[in-house]
Amino acid sequence: MDIQVNSINYNVNLQDGTIDSAKVGLYARDDTSGDYVNAQIKVEQADLAAGATFLTANPADIVTIAKKKLAADTAVKATTTTQTQQGQQAQ
Repeated sequence: MDIQVNSINYNVNLQDGTIDSAKVGLYARDDTSGDYVNAQIKVEQADLAAGATFLTANPADIVTIAKKKLAADTAVKATTTTQTQQGQQAQ
């Protein structure tokens, strides 16, 4: 799937006027299967390159970071934990 950006929203700290994070809206749809992904990924200052701020970072770089975070967040892990109907954990 080709992941597209549908929004970038910067979160401003109203106390000091700095931008401390950004929310990137990502969307993709597979025309054949109809499967889709719709996500909001938070990019924080610590995710940016050393010395960069949200005012100096290229928006394309912020989107790339968000896409990488989405891939990491949705990757199948070696072991997963799920909840059963009785509220007990199964592994």
